Amino acid sequence: MRNGFVLVLAALFGVAGLGCASSFVDPTGQRTSLENAQREYTKLIRWGEIRRAAGYVEPEVLEEFLSYAPFFEQIRITDADWDALGVMPEDRQSAEVEVTYHAYSLMTFQEKKVIETQTWTRHGGVKNQWLVRPEIGLLAEAFAYRAD
Repeated sequence: MRNGFVLVLAALFGVAGLGCASSFVDPTGQRTSLENAQREYTKLIRWGEIRRAAGYVEPEVLEEFLSYAPFFEQIRITDADWDALGVMPEDRQSAEVEVTYHAYSLMTFQEKKVIETQTWTRHGGVKNQWLVRPEIGLLAEAFAYRAD
């Protein structure tokens, strides 16, 4: 009886210990903040909210990114799937996330599947701000659109 009680206590403490250990997987919240930023950015792209999505884009490529705004008036993205974890090096300062868009042209009703690799970089120190260098041109090229 006493041995059974000891085993139950050991099991309870072991489970509690695992729960604590799992909370330290991402103690600084870098992966969580990346996943949140990536999910919100991709959701905005899917709904054609280019101006709002621009808040997640690296300043060096922002002008080019915004030049595709007219293109997003010509297509509808019906679905977007992504690798939720992405590829993040140990330094946790950058990550790559593969996104698959399913979209069609409002002009031709032609449907396309486009795979984009989003490259995310961490900024802002402890703020965990992540900005993206999207390959948005791949989506436009799939529909033979050229930004001026």
